[in-house]
Amino acid sequence: MKSDLRLFWKYVAPSVFGAVIGGSFAIVDAIFIGLAGGENALAATAVTWPLVMFLQAFGFLVGSGGAVLIAQNRGSNLPERERLFFAQTVFLALAWSIFLTVVTFPFLQTILTALGATQELMPISLRYSQILTGGVIFSIFMSLCLEVIRNDGHPTLSMLLMITGLISNIILDWVFVFHLQFGAVGAAIATVISQAGACILGCIYFCSPLTKLRFSIGILKPKLHLIGNIIITGLPIFGNMLSIIAMLYMHNAQSLRYGGIDGLAAYTVISSLEALGSMFMTGIAGGVQPLSASMYGAGKYKRQNRFGNYGYKFAFISGIILMLLSFAMYKIIPGWMGLETGNALELAQHGILLSAPAFLLLGVIRVAAFYYQSTGNIVKSSCLIYGDSFIALPLCIFTLPVWFGMNGVWLAMPVSRIILMAMLLYFWFGSRNASRKKPRRHYPAT
Repeated sequence: MKSDLRLFWKYVAPSVFGAVIGGSFAIVDAIFIGLAGGENALAATAVTWPLVMFLQAFGFLVGSGGAVLIAQNRGSNLPERERLFFAQTVFLALAWSIFLTVVTFPFLQTILTALGATQELMPISLRYSQILTGGVIFSIFMSLCLEVIRNDGHPTLSMLLMITGLISNIILDWVFVFHLQFGAVGAAIATVISQAGACILGCIYFCSPLTKLRFSIGILKPKLHLIGNIIITGLPIFGNMLSIIAMLYMHNAQSLRYGGIDGLAAYTVISSLEALGSMFMTGIAGGVQPLSASMYGAGKYKRQNRFGNYGYKFAFISGIILMLLSFAMYKIIPGWMGLETGNALELAQHGILLSAPAFLLLGVIRVAAFYYQSTGNIVKSSCLIYGDSFIALPLCIFTLPVWFGMNGVWLAMPVSRIILMAMLLYFWFGSRNASRKKPRRHYPAT
């Protein structure tokens, strides 16, 4: 058991650091943009985030789906299938990148209008999104590299790759936003360049002796049944990204409706905090995922179950800590993004206090969704994730503000977590009740 706990930390610690660092790209941009351009610039970039994250979601779909299948086949000692899935994962990443750029770029202004960009916000929103959309290939391929390298047995290397990208982004943000005074455009350029650098390092890894996974001619030979497996396996994490996108879009719309540009600027601060916490929890889940997938592939169900339960406990304790930190720093955090006085500052501070309890249950739900994905239980995993995007969150975000105004916008996240936790408890206790009639292999991690 002690060896399993050490193995858990070996994967989870770098996965958490890597995920938090990955989520920090947009937050770093927001800090620089807010300090340089104020509330309007902050609100303008916030409008683009649902689109940018939607494009990035395909990187997680491909990278996560391929990485899980690679880990499962390694656990089953099938090296040829590992290499086949790697080749098809790379093909799918390239194909998605080209397709998404072609179908999105010509319609950016229409898309941004639908996302809530006003005439006042459109110029900055359009220029920012044009650059990030043009560089979507680097975002998608970076996600692939990070997921596959971690599941290839090198979680620390995956974390270091992300750290390198973030440091590059910070330095380039300072150069382009402050020194060259390019504003939001400079932040977008910095992000694309730093992601491209991470991709180059990822390519070097796949040409090194550290791995048996190699780029090959198979990349140019799509195998539809394998591609289908990758997409199906990656659907839960794609849904996880959709959940974040839905959160951003619906909160943006309701913040603008009930609080105007001040409300949207305030939510940009809160969404950055929520995104950071969400990525922290995704890191815990992502660290558990290759372990449970490998144990599942090897038929070691008790160890698979143990890793899942470690993840639940760590996620819940982390949620308590994140909530308490938010309570302690609610007056300080808005100032980091340029909100130092006025109505936007007051809205942001109040919003942090009301939304922070969402951290309590977020991690447990996230670990459960990834655990189900890694053990082939795609239905339950998808229910937890897509139930958030299309049931719990919409129900809360469009009803609570009717009664409570902006307070209802801030309360939507914690209340929707309670709904999802009720669904997870149903899965757990439903499995327990079923086990009384028919033996099952693991509970409650399944």
